[in-house]
Amino acid sequence: MTWRLKVIHTTNFQYESEVTASFNEARMSPKNVDNQFLIQHKFKVTPSASIYEYVDYFNTTVNSFDVQTPHTALKIVAESVVETQTPIEPTRFITWAELDSQTTQDKFAEYLELTQLVDQITTSFALRDQDSPLAAVHFLNNSMREQIMYTPGATNVYSPASEAWEKRAGVCQDFTHASLSILRASGIPARYISGYLYHGDGDIGEVVVGESHSWVEAWVGQWLPFDPTNGRPVAEDHVIVAKGRDYHDVSPLKGIFSGGASRKTEVTVALTRLS
Repeated sequence: MTWRLKVIHTTNFQYESEVTASFNEARMSPKNVDNQFLIQHKFKVTPSASIYEYVDYFNTTVNSFDVQTPHTALKIVAESVVETQTPIEPTRFITWAELDSQTTQDKFAEYLELTQLVDQITTSFALRDQDSPLAAVHFLNNSMREQIMYTPGATNVYSPASEAWEKRAGVCQDFTHASLSILRASGIPARYISGYLYHGDGDIGEVVVGESHSWVEAWVGQWLPFDPTNGRPVAEDHVIVAKGRDYHDVSPLKGIFSGGASRKTEVTVALTRLS
């Protein structure tokens, strides 16, 4: 099934006093990949700014901009229209022996290493007891919601996997980081995917408001996406924006500014199914 979705990602900053300049980069443009086609993308900043577009190391589109006009508020709006499809189930699955080959380990080395956010966690999961890497990924996807309770506010964007695992609480970012830690510890290459999730009834014209979402892709002979937060496969209701080793590589917005402290930040993501 093919869906056409409109995504409006809005970020509003308000500052305690005047900001003289700010420098930022945004990763909010959906990707063109096998199961997804970007039809339209508009990126606007208020006050007006010089916007530069480039593709980063992980093949993510980045809008970089600097605002040199003194301001007490900053608004960023990314509006996209994208067609999505359910990813095709991989047709070639590797064995544990193939996964452990030096060729595979070297090729995917950066997706096997732990990071500041994907740190080591202590778990009773024994993915290697599963018959294959594919079976291990399905087992993990079916198990994560039994280990972590979805709890907004339990962590923040700087929390590592171990913190959420110890608390047994977190949000999609924590489900993703914990899954990456377990997979990589088992020798399965895995990467962080950021984007959006349409969580409505699927009616044409229905608008749902939420936030950015994240999930996992694991290498089992091909990249296999799965959503550990919801315990299900990735489908046409997922919109891919960025891929990387952890949240630091895919953060929707990051930057620095000179002037008064930030007083208030509001982020909304509105998704509409067009067809």
